[in-house]
Amino acid sequence: MKVDSKLLLEIIDEELESSQEARKEPDDHEGSMAKSELRDMIKNGLILYKLINKNDELPGWASSYISLASDYMHSVAQYMTEDQQDTDEELDTEIEG
Repeated sequence: MKVDSKLLLEIIDEELESSQEARKEPDDHEGSMAKSELRDMIKNGLILYKLINKNDELPGWASSYISLASDYMHSVAQYMTEDQQDTDEELDTEIEG
């Protein structure tokens, strides 16, 4: 199934709404702000992905910004998944021990 950018944005909006409803935690805006920014990154990334061809020459600053954004996103994703894995391992230890 091919997912166009409109459908992708609708899916992201639905996920944002459902995750916010499911959490029902005190009103901390960091999570919702991060999700909103991630939505913008996905939208802009999709636009750039469609615009840039494999053999295109990009200005140095543009290539550098894309590399930095990719590195930052990788670092955050790695941190968040490691944090979740640590929590899962701690829970497994508590349950078993």
